[in-house]
Amino acid sequence: MLEVLGRFHLVALHLPIGFLLLAFLMELAARRSSPALRPAVRFSLFWGMASALPVAGLGYLLSLDGGYDENLLFWHQWLGFATAGLSVTLYFLYQKNHSSKFYLPLFGLTVLALTLTGHFGGSLTHGSGFLFENKKTEGAEAAPIVNIDSALVFTDIVLPVLKNKCGGCHNPSKRKGGLVILTKEDILKGGDLGPAILPGQTAESPLLQSIQLPLDDEYHMPPKGKKQLTDEEKTLLEWWVKAGAPFEKTVTESSMPEVLLASLTAKAQRKISPLASLNPGPVSQGTLNNLRNQGIAVYPLAEGSPFLQVSFSDKKDLSEDVLKKLKKVSENIVQLDLANSNLDDALLAVVKDLPHLNRLHLERTAVTDAGLKNLSHLQFLEYLNLYQTAVTDAGLEQLRLLPNLKSVYLWQTAVTEQGVAKFASLKPEIFINRGVENDSMFGEVGLKPPVFKTAQELFTDTVSVELEAGFGNAEIRYTTDGTDPDSTSRIFRSPILLNASAEVKAKAFKEGWTPSGIASRQFVKVRYKPKDIRLASQPAERYAAGGARALTDFKKGGQNFRNEGWLGFEGKNCMATLDLGETSDVSRVTVGAIEDTGAWIFFPQGLRISVSSDGINFKKVKEAAYQVAEAPTQPSTKIFTEGFDQVQARYVKVEVLSVLKNPKWHPGAGRPCWVFVDEILVE
Repeated sequence: MLEVLGRFHLVALHLPIGFLLLAFLMELAARRSSPALRPAVRFSLFWGMASALPVAGLGYLLSLDGGYDENLLFWHQWLGFATAGLSVTLYFLYQKNHSSKFYLPLFGLTVLALTLTGHFGGSLTHGSGFLFENKKTEGAEAAPIVNIDSALVFTDIVLPVLKNKCGGCHNPSKRKGGLVILTKEDILKGGDLGPAILPGQTAESPLLQSIQLPLDDEYHMPPKGKKQLTDEEKTLLEWWVKAGAPFEKTVTESSMPEVLLASLTAKAQRKISPLASLNPGPVSQGTLNNLRNQGIAVYPLAEGSPFLQVSFSDKKDLSEDVLKKLKKVSENIVQLDLANSNLDDALLAVVKDLPHLNRLHLERTAVTDAGLKNLSHLQFLEYLNLYQTAVTDAGLEQLRLLPNLKSVYLWQTAVTEQGVAKFASLKPEIFINRGVENDSMFGEVGLKPPVFKTAQELFTDTVSVELEAGFGNAEIRYTTDGTDPDSTSRIFRSPILLNASAEVKAKAFKEGWTPSGIASRQFVKVRYKPKDIRLASQPAERYAAGGARALTDFKKGGQNFRNEGWLGFEGKNCMATLDLGETSDVSRVTVGAIEDTGAWIFFPQGLRISVSSDGINFKKVKEAAYQVAEAPTQPSTKIFTEGFDQVQARYVKVEVLSVLKNPKWHPGAGRPCWVFVDEILVE
């Protein structure tokens, strides 16, 4: 309780600062030209004193939590006590005689003590030197890596991540949990919980455990509200610990995985945009509004930026007159999107008037090699998309003269492999994307699974199921009987109409391509609306949705477990008893669940179903077991359906069997995990 109370120091500390500084300013004003302010000085002094005393006490309670630089804490604490004491003395001296020769010097001393207290408090929170040094530990950009192969894994790659995401709370000035995380010695020494990492032991390393906890968990690091680690950064730290936490080895010596190496290489090669050298004047809001009123979509690249982006995407009525209107803001336009418009070589001449173009979209237009001659003066162009245009090797050759070009997209153009090879030999620094179709370098390439466009999974009468191929002209074949589709299955040509519960499985096929994986979706016909539902134990308070009724409201919880439709149970099973209102034929139960292993949420490891006519004596009719995830998985939802011989019953008890504890491979191994349920249906 005292710890919690101490945290209110951070809430209340600004009160004495504001009141005492205000009193000082009014005192000076009263002495010079505004004597009418004299009564207000007394008011401010009183509340400055009245707030300084409890704030000092709360600060003392907060200091008991530990984890602070002892020297900074000493000065901040005792100067805080001194400020509180001086404010009391000052107030009573004012009451007695504010004309005393000691009054104003005492006031100045109080303000000085207040200022120093604030300075040392800021240093405790943000690091020593925060006020005067032009640097910050947290959020600082890492210096670019010149040579990835010779870069030190810890110093050049891992440490910048720790500084950026953890250094704000774990530095020599602010030892949260007694932990500093900026040197090899401090990391291995650790804090209150021991070493931050255990080399080679990912599941047992506290650092990895804390970053994998659910965001709402009080032990999750970085704390909620702070800048979080990206998935790539989590992968990097996990690999580093698993590799034995090399502190002195280079990237080459550490056998870094190809995926991480490729990502780091790409970042190292990223150059500062040539636009950084430009400083065009701002464009008035009136000018922008005038252009928009004429049908031109033009907007600032970012809030407060003088650079503009313009889009004519999908416009089929472009004319020379419309494009000429861009001359008013030609110096500011850096992005132009003409994709899928009626643009041709003649209209492309507009870019001659846009000298600072940095990104240009020409995909699916009538542009040819002749039109690309208009780009020769674009010294700032970095990105060019020519997808589905008539550009050939000759057009690609013209791009060789653009000094800052970084990326060219040539999928479904007439550019040949020989043309690309020649261009790449002359300009190896430019990334060329030819897609994968008809590209012999990739051989047969796998298609993406079809996408279900129908979001409704529960229905009362019928449901129309729509599918979409991941690739435009791929063929979709599907089944509705639970079997896996193959090249002989039914072809999807129109929406599938279902009037009964079914699992729809679909697969994409295309000649010359490897067939896709299987996309599967369970559609459930709702037969009974339960009269009542009771839970044997309640869900966690923050994941209680609308209570037990949320399990029978026929509303899916969605893809985010924080949505109101989900009920979450930590370290225990979900057991629900449904009252159908009358004895009915029952032969199937369906349960909706979500899995997010990074948030410690697992699909159920089984279902146990029992029925009863009186609600007292139950008979088990089905028990099913499911495989538990053996490695991290992407967040996903799933419907579990179990059928059994038809019986007559009024009450149906459904036990959703949780995994209960995180598996051994999980960073939080052995600690309670979650099971989340959104719907329980009886058929």
